[in-house]
Amino acid sequence: MSLSQDILFEAQPYLIANEKHPFVQGIIHGELSPDQLRYYDEQDIAFEYNEVGIINALVNYSTNTEQALLFHKRQDLQLTMLRDWLAREPETMPHDWETLKQTPIQPINQMYRQHMAATIQTHSVLQILPSFAAGEWMYIELGKWMKSQTRVQDEPFKSFLTMGNGDFEGPHGYIQQFFNIIDHEAESATPREQEQAKQTFLKSCLLEWYFWDAAYKQITWDNWKAVALDGKGGPML
Repeated sequence: MSLSQDILFEAQPYLIANEKHPFVQGIIHGELSPDQLRYYDEQDIAFEYNEVGIINALVNYSTNTEQALLFHKRQDLQLTMLRDWLAREPETMPHDWETLKQTPIQPINQMYRQHMAATIQTHSVLQILPSFAAGEWMYIELGKWMKSQTRVQDEPFKSFLTMGNGDFEGPHGYIQQFFNIIDHEAESATPREQEQAKQTFLKSCLLEWYFWDAAYKQITWDNWKAVALDGKGGPML
């Protein structure tokens, strides 16, 4: 079994958990409030901005030209997506490059961003790529699953979990090419390095669930502070 096959086998329970999350179910049934949608939109666009740095690291630490070209192509797509997304946002949301960089980052978003950024210090595509590829894979798989569901056709719900141009699916899509790179890099890695890469992927899958959860509950640093300072303790989530 290749490393990517092992990863995907162990990631299935995380996929099912994401499918069942109330926020994802709320997308299907159109049962999310404007405040929940706003929280998700603001945190997600800030998260996508953070991924620009992750993709840059993948370009920098590529082990061959083909990898570098693929990651550079993915970076072009990322920047184009962000440009178009910002152009659609109202003045009260991040609507240009400067306001995007100033977006307040809430707890789970920060944890996820730091989880991904921590892999950069390894200088290893095998360790950096799983942190990023997991979210891409989760989003695509949820989108495929959504096609089998009876979902509302009203916006903004209709556009959730859709990838418009097909660049991510199929044998030549980004997802499969990412897994091909993981398997290639794993050939020269130790068992410990392979296990670390797998656990990084699975942690990203887990944090995807918590990202939905944070948006569903609109969890902020003020909420965390209140729990910490009210003398009761106990988890927020």
